[in-house]
Amino acid sequence: MSLSDLLYLYRARLRARTLVIQELLAIIGIAGGVALLFASQIAGTSLSRSVQDLTTQIVGNTRQLQLDARGPGGVSDRLLQAVQHLPGVSIAVPILEQQATIVGASGQQSVDLIGTDPKLVAAENPRLQRFSNSQLEHLHAIALPTPLAEATGVNVGEKLTLETGAQLTTTYLGATLEEREIGGLSASPVAFAPLTYAQHLSGIGPQLTRIFVRPAAGRFAQVQAELKRLAPGTGMNVEPADYDARLFTVASTPESQSESLFSAISALVGFLFALTAMLVTVPARRRLIEFLTPHGATWEMTVQILLFDAAVIGTIACVLGLALGELLSVEVFHSAPGYLSAAFPVGSQRVVTAQSIVLAVGAGFAAATIGVLWPVRDILARPLQRSAHTHAPSRAWALARLAAGVACVGISTAILLAKPQSAFFGCVTLLLALVLLLPFLFDGVIRAFDAVQRPLEGAATLLVSSELKSSRTRVRALAIAATGAIAVFGSVAIDGAQVNLRRGLDASARGIDSSADVWISPNGQTNVLATSPFTAVDVRAIRRLAGVHMLGIYRGSFLNWRDRRLWVLAPAANSKHPIPPGQLLAGRLATATAEIRAGGWAVLSQALASEHQLHVGESFELPAPHPTVLRVAALTSNLGWPPGSIIVNSNDYAHAWGSDAPSAYQIQTNPNASPAHVRALVERLLGPNTGLVVETSAERQQRHYALAAHGLARLGEIRLLVLISGALAVAVAMGSMLWQRRAHFADMKVQGYRPSVLWRSICCECALILGTGCLIGAVFGIAGQLLLSHALASVTGFPISLNIETAVAASSFALVAIVAIAVVSLPGYLVVRVSPRTVSQTQ
Repeated sequence: MSLSDLLYLYRARLRARTLVIQELLAIIGIAGGVALLFASQIAGTSLSRSVQDLTTQIVGNTRQLQLDARGPGGVSDRLLQAVQHLPGVSIAVPILEQQATIVGASGQQSVDLIGTDPKLVAAENPRLQRFSNSQLEHLHAIALPTPLAEATGVNVGEKLTLETGAQLTTTYLGATLEEREIGGLSASPVAFAPLTYAQHLSGIGPQLTRIFVRPAAGRFAQVQAELKRLAPGTGMNVEPADYDARLFTVASTPESQSESLFSAISALVGFLFALTAMLVTVPARRRLIEFLTPHGATWEMTVQILLFDAAVIGTIACVLGLALGELLSVEVFHSAPGYLSAAFPVGSQRVVTAQSIVLAVGAGFAAATIGVLWPVRDILARPLQRSAHTHAPSRAWALARLAAGVACVGISTAILLAKPQSAFFGCVTLLLALVLLLPFLFDGVIRAFDAVQRPLEGAATLLVSSELKSSRTRVRALAIAATGAIAVFGSVAIDGAQVNLRRGLDASARGIDSSADVWISPNGQTNVLATSPFTAVDVRAIRRLAGVHMLGIYRGSFLNWRDRRLWVLAPAANSKHPIPPGQLLAGRLATATAEIRAGGWAVLSQALASEHQLHVGESFELPAPHPTVLRVAALTSNLGWPPGSIIVNSNDYAHAWGSDAPSAYQIQTNPNASPAHVRALVERLLGPNTGLVVETSAERQQRHYALAAHGLARLGEIRLLVLISGALAVAVAMGSMLWQRRAHFADMKVQGYRPSVLWRSICCECALILGTGCLIGAVFGIAGQLLLSHALASVTGFPISLNIETAVAASSFALVAIVAIAVVSLPGYLVVRVSPRTVSQTQ
């Protein structure tokens, strides 16, 4: 058939309003999956690109090396001269990088303070020429990306406060950097300053945290060898220039995996929305094929017509899905996981790649094609002149579907017990089981309803029973029930796993923060992990305060070990519990606690220990600034930090890092003292001119919870999108089915049925169909949440509470059912008011 023939036929069919509604339903189902997949791809790509941009904008795209300090205190800047004089070194760029907080008129923002030599940076990257202007170079001022300056309410030339550790410094905004000048780095939380001034601001002295090195042409191997000979005695490691991007990839992998898993399931749910929506169109497509065949349409022509339908649906759905995905990526999925910004300069720029578009569009067209062809495969596979009763599935086919459904349940159960990391495949088989078993479960509910309502002899319930047992409405009713079941399944599985993950992370944070009654640590959201050392304050006066039982020094920072940026926790020996309760996976808590307090031992996260093939009791060398041999006391979860964590004694940390600077103070109060009262006394003692914040254990936990919740927000948004789109898809499908039955209702009014009886029958029918579908979806969704929870625990190493969240299932069940029934009530009311004359008009 020619294209003009296909267009003519399609336009003729569009004159039927019911067809338009059915096609729109399929388009909405596919567009939802395309949008979610597209937005998730943008979010993942953008996160990685934000960290890559920092290195690229400072040192350019050439192949370079770097010397990276092992500790936050850095190394003496005298090392720069030694590097510059190495044979084959073309240029060496000194860097000082420190966590800081900018306080302006409109609020505060945590930033990565980067000090460097502006002339050298501009020589490497002309786009930063403005940063190297002589005015900024000689002034005691900083430069900020324009969005960051606007967010804090600071204009060029105005004062602002910079908090670094316990130090507050008043400085000036010397320049703002536009996107045209620094590219994607304009969306990153960074502040630039000349090196000597950055050293003054941070209070770190003449130190550097890294040196970027560009070898001369053809001298890369020689320079790399020279740096490796120089590095061991300096407390620095030789790494590629893009080492931070590699570290970030490892750090963000668990988050990306969990989001990808949930997004894939959501896209699968969206595809099934489209597939079940197509079931509503089966009668119309069957009538079309049965009409075309006697008029000379061959099998090939029929397939052409169906594929043209798929092309139209797929094109519109993909365009709509990409537009919706763009909106989602801007308004919903643009925020970065908050906890990763504690160790990486994670920006908020959006990066859209061709791969993201191709993947989303390909999935959309695949869903459209399968959705069009799959429901009518039986029509295409056999002669159409068979009588209508042969369309019913044979008993053998029904038994085969039942056996396949049970087998899928068995496969999902085996994956849960033996290989939880394959959760996506397990969820696919679970969804297949739902679709295959739903007709049997639905028929069972209908038979039970028929038996219960029969003695009541109510006209409305009798009509419902008669309608749902009719082959004319069974396929559509099953399609609607399946749509509701799939929507509730996706919502319950995703939200249940998210709740389990959040509870696990909250328990980890509670275990860490409850080790002291009152905490003193640097201000700023990124310092909630207590990884920024600061200049010690006089704690003798704090120890003498009423209600203070004891005060301990907590130390901590991040440590790069191979491709992992680890979180190092070094609680005081007098801490309530150095090892967070409930996080131990191997070893004995009492024994490990005693060993940590005694020193010479470490507690490692299980993923880290597995990577280095370490077991409880074995020795290893910790690659700290001063490498130290420790023994493994126990293994834990990753404590909510994706790359892994290490717990050591505070004194061991001071020795290994060569610094006694605290990262926080831990105060244990007297039994009869109020932590809030002690906090107030400490705040009064420290005064207002400090960068330290004093908070009770409960207050610190709330900050910790907020940091974790920020990283989980996207999972909740995915779940809500699935739930809302599912409820709307069910409502539209039900409305479409009711609208197609107007003639039937008109006929019943001729037979004497009152509109009130018909409306009650519609409401009862909707409630029965949706209630059955949503209940089945909730039951399967509970199994899905167990699969996802175990997968997250296995793949990401996060602390997870492996509970069955029945409240989540109940809320999802109620929301989809209530929303759908509420939306259907008005169309149902209009349908039953149809005039009896419609019978003669439609016959």
